[in-house]
Amino acid sequence: MYFEFGQGLQAGLDCAGDVTPDQGAVFGWVRHPADETLGLRAEAGPGEPVESLLLDIHPRPDVPAGEGMAVSGFSLVHAIPPGASGRRLIIGLSGKDAPAEAPIDLEAYELPADVAGVTLNRQWGATYQLLHASAADPRRIKTLTGEGTPAGIFGGWLDRLPRLAGASEWFMDFRRVSARIMPDGQIAISGGFNLPPIPGEAGRIMACALVQARDGGIRVQAIGGARHARLEGGFALSGRVDAADAAAVEAVIEVRRGAQRWWFRAEAEPAGLADYLDTLTITGFDLPGADQSVLHDWVRQALADRGAALRGRMDGLGLVGVQAPPGGTALLFDVNDEYAARLLSLLAPQIEARFDRIVLSGSVASRAAAALMRRGRLEVLVESTAESALLAAGRQSAAHGGALAAIDTATLVDAAVGGDPSGLASNAIPADRVPMIAALHGMAGVGDMESTLRRLVALMAGADPSALPMPAGRADAIGGLVTEHLRSLWDMVPVTGGRR
Repeated sequence: MYFEFGQGLQAGLDCAGDVTPDQGAVFGWVRHPADETLGLRAEAGPGEPVESLLLDIHPRPDVPAGEGMAVSGFSLVHAIPPGASGRRLIIGLSGKDAPAEAPIDLEAYELPADVAGVTLNRQWGATYQLLHASAADPRRIKTLTGEGTPAGIFGGWLDRLPRLAGASEWFMDFRRVSARIMPDGQIAISGGFNLPPIPGEAGRIMACALVQARDGGIRVQAIGGARHARLEGGFALSGRVDAADAAAVEAVIEVRRGAQRWWFRAEAEPAGLADYLDTLTITGFDLPGADQSVLHDWVRQALADRGAALRGRMDGLGLVGVQAPPGGTALLFDVNDEYAARLLSLLAPQIEARFDRIVLSGSVASRAAAALMRRGRLEVLVESTAESALLAAGRQSAAHGGALAAIDTATLVDAAVGGDPSGLASNAIPADRVPMIAALHGMAGVGDMESTLRRLVALMAGADPSALPMPAGRADAIGGLVTEHLRSLWDMVPVTGGRR
């Protein structure tokens, strides 16, 4: 409905209705002099102001402005006091020539009152901005809980958005789009434009999270600590989602570049560290030269944020190697060649004297295990990967007590060449600390689990951290940032033991 208050002030109202019994919403636009700032508030009656819970001002390109004028779209969410007798919208402008405030009695006109219905058919940019602002303060602003449906007034609109499942080489006007989330809620979203670059026009991404809880509930929430990169050739965002109870997480995304806008939902793919870092650093997509330094600075800050967030957890891991008492569990996680298998066979009597059970993994683990089984003095278990071997050895260690001794090929060599097998049991991990190894790998793994275990064993044996290899990644400066980030995380972890 259109309202005119003279040549310098006009308004159009799209909706005035209830979100919940104690909150209302007014949507519309105001045309006003471009050099004056719009102000809006609601009243229950003349001189009876009510609390404004949210006021979002946004562009309305569908409404012509005219020379010297501007058009401001708005979404106003306000309180409805108990026993309120009416509802008025007060339009005001700030500026030396601003006219007096203009009131509109919202109950004197037959304005659309179905807030969810109007939300479904509004401009998507306006709806997204209201959603994003609502997600930042859902306890106070009830647009996400009104209507008695999941996602409140936004449920129907969310169902209309294009959807991306995890990652795609091509999606909408983008290339190599991905959204990945770590088990602790760290989320990264990135992609490149499949469009000609516009010099000087950087892309911008905003996102909030749509969380489906394991009990079936749905909620929309802000992404904590969200940080985005302003790139001409793509977009990137990192942050954290509070999703401890989540069965699935989707990001609800707006990407802007100049006058262009895109909105979509992206299912956040549960990811390990390597895939998360690939998304964070936009690996596999060539960005324009102007973007390289921007991406470098952004990745550096995003990794610094991640390091600061993880510091307390890394400090608390405390992996201290102890002498394993007889009868414990051994984990040989890199039996990958015949040399390792022969060493294991050579040292079998010494291993049997110190352990009651052994878990093996690696490409020739089965053949090595067969020789031990023929001797019949150990419980022998073979696993296909170092991850599953660690889990199995952890279960064995917890069930039988004692400690878990992780042994690599280098330890076998030292025992065989030096003639002193005591090092095989010198750096065992107490059973209750074994889960911390998996936690360390998830937060700071240096490649696969086998590489992480090999680094841990070397550190407990007193190796110089700077002499240990880091995973081979990108060969550019951003790859260097990732390497230094992982190195700094390991430096936070107290790792001690005895020389083998």
